[in-house]
Amino acid sequence: MKIKFIALLLCAAVSSSAVVKGQESNQNMPQSMNKHEIRLSASDGLTLGLANIFGMGLSDAVTGSKRSDETSSLVYGLGYRYSIYRFKVGADLGFSQSTSKLTLLGETAPSLKEKDLNFMLLPTVEFVYFKRGLVELYGGAAAGVNVVSHSETSLNKAVTTQAKKSDISTQFAYQINPIALRVGNHRIGGFLEAGLGYKGFVTAGVSLRF
Repeated sequence: MKIKFIALLLCAAVSSSAVVKGQESNQNMPQSMNKHEIRLSASDGLTLGLANIFGMGLSDAVTGSKRSDETSSLVYGLGYRYSIYRFKVGADLGFSQSTSKLTLLGETAPSLKEKDLNFMLLPTVEFVYFKRGLVELYGGAAAGVNVVSHSETSLNKAVTTQAKKSDISTQFAYQINPIALRVGNHRIGGFLEAGLGYKGFVTAGVSLRF
């Protein structure tokens, strides 16, 4: 947990430095009258999927169970930004799901089907350090919460009692995107972000400003 907070602080420091340099070299950067922005996005979700698999792997090593047919969806997002000159503040909502089949110790076929639903809320701050024409470069950092709904369904009537009731847990969630690009006009555009966090490594989407 401490490592994640330190990483966020370092990213903020680097981004702030980039903002200062950008202000020195782009004092006349045009400012759009459209301060509100809605974003629809999809992220690879690889880091969240790997984290789930790693955590399950440790649990399986202790209990002697085995997992198969593991699948993870993309992270689908809806975001809002409010522009204050070079700064943007807002939040992202994210959703993804993962499923797997669990073979309990002593069984030869999958006994349970597991499903995890992830709901993320990530307050976000961004810094625009270059803007010219249709091109905008920015970076950002987010920290919030990931709510996980875990459920199990029995695949074998003989082990129905092993299926757990649905439970909900929360995790600290973050996303750091030091490199991001938006191409478009003052109303609509597309964006691509690269970074690390619960969304994954790459996020792409559509931006609508008004």
